[in-house]
Amino acid sequence: MEAKSKPGCCNPVKKPGPVSMDHVLLALQETKEERDLRIRSLFNFFDAANVGFLDYAQIEKGLSALQIPAEYKYANDLLRVCDANRDGRVDYQEFKRYMDDKELELYRIFQAIDVEHNGCILPEELWDALVKAGIQIDDEELARFVEHVDKDNNGIITFEEWRDFLLLYPHEATIENIYHHWERVCLVDIGEHAVIPQGISKHVKRSKYFIAGGIAGAASRTATAPLDRLKVVLQVQTTRASILPAVKKIWKEDGVLGFFRGNGLNVVKVAPESAIKFYAYEMLKNVIGDSMGNKNGDIGASGRLIAGGVAGAVAQSAIYPMDLVKTRLQTCASEGGRAPNLGKLTKDIWVQEGPRAFYKEPGPLVQLGCGTISGALGATCVYPLQVIRTRLQAQRTTSEAAYKGMSDVFWRTFRNEGCRGFYKGLFPNLLKVVPAASITYLVYEAMKKSLELE
Repeated sequence: MEAKSKPGCCNPVKKPGPVSMDHVLLALQETKEERDLRIRSLFNFFDAANVGFLDYAQIEKGLSALQIPAEYKYANDLLRVCDANRDGRVDYQEFKRYMDDKELELYRIFQAIDVEHNGCILPEELWDALVKAGIQIDDEELARFVEHVDKDNNGIITFEEWRDFLLLYPHEATIENIYHHWERVCLVDIGEHAVIPQGISKHVKRSKYFIAGGIAGAASRTATAPLDRLKVVLQVQTTRASILPAVKKIWKEDGVLGFFRGNGLNVVKVAPESAIKFYAYEMLKNVIGDSMGNKNGDIGASGRLIAGGVAGAVAQSAIYPMDLVKTRLQTCASEGGRAPNLGKLTKDIWVQEGPRAFYKEPGPLVQLGCGTISGALGATCVYPLQVIRTRLQAQRTTSEAAYKGMSDVFWRTFRNEGCRGFYKGLFPNLLKVVPAASITYLVYEAMKKSLELE
């Protein structure tokens, strides 16, 4: 971080100590009456219907009227924080109490960042505060951060600008939370694939986000493992497939544990898949940005689609052997009431079918197609590709009836089972989407709190 010349238009403030509303009024150069009028005007702006209180709909509408981007809206949280008596409504006194507390909180952190106590935050002071909070940021990103808050574009942040940026932010105003308010960071896994994180590469606590995302993904996959096993069993059946007989068959062979067969591998592959996808995405983002001549890191929606699709293909190709072994484990018949041994199964594939069996079609291009199209059109549209992939993974190449490739799977499935053959197991697959996503986000948010990431 290079030293910059210091603008001289800041209003000096008192040195650190107990903060009162007098300090806030001095920093804003307001009288108490002017401040009360400002808060009343803001309340009336939200209370467009003039009913004397605010509810969720009014807060949401007010945030939209202020042209606050969707990623900065916290209508539910704002209602929860303001609503002291928990009646689902916010009257003026509750609203003013929130404003008092929030402006005092914002002034405290403003004063902590403003180490020279000259009434404004200089870029180098903000950079120092971010580094102390464990956030790595380069000059270019710092400039964008300052520019976003600095409304008069004079290169510094006054307390008024700081307050305007964060006044309706209902969470605790730590420097780390404020940074993430500006640049959203998440890593989640919703069952089949991990979602690519945004902005996480420059955060020194990214390993904690991977841990949070990994645990959330593991919990989600474990909770929906019975539906995943049922889906795979139905996908590989070339005769008429029904859910109830498949459930009875799994129960008869292995009991309750049969519904969780292959889940261990499914959980283990969360971490490498997420890590590979993340690093591939970051690398591709730079390549695409350079090719487009964009040095600020913004590659647009089409660039993110391409980078995400290719990163997904790279990650899927890398963990494909684990996926294949999982499918074999889930579709192999039990021997004497015992599930197949993972080590023996893997060794048998290697000895009987050779190393190439672990990278049986579909290849990288198909993985790219699956990753990109599924993100754009949804799981239902690309489900036939999942069926084809599962059948290729489940078969033994030494069998005389083995498929010769993707086209062979397609034509034999269509000829023998019709279009319905491509959608076997779709129902349990759709059933697991909502609980998988819900469990993931609940566990992810809980882990972020446990790891002190918010």
